[in-house]
Amino acid sequence: MTDQSTKEFYSVDQASQHAAEWCKRNPAWRRICDIPDISVFEKTYDEIPKRERAYWEKNGGEECWREFGIGRTKVPTGFISGKGEFFEHVLKVPLHHNMMMVYRVGKRWKP
Repeated sequence: MTDQSTKEFYSVDQASQHAAEWCKRNPAWRRICDIPDISVFEKTYDEIPKRERAYWEKNGGEECWREFGIGRTKVPTGFISGKGEFFEHVLKVPLHHNMMMVYRVGKRWKP
């Protein structure tokens, strides 16, 4: 299946390879599959601000926050498409480009 507007399709393998190459050029970043335990980069329910937690308490609690909450990581994240492009949000990655998530684990980054 391809994106009907651009006729572009990129596989998961292409995204993974581009992400590996991108991380070599940007040593502060790592692919999600190269991080043994990503939980150290994720906020717990107790770490979210009280105001936000109060909202979720009224709307399903921690289980709903885990399913629908945003801003759950402590570090910046991004997505490398199968075309090799960096995107700051998952919804910005073009349809059918596939992607690999990356985490910023260091300080140096060349945009």
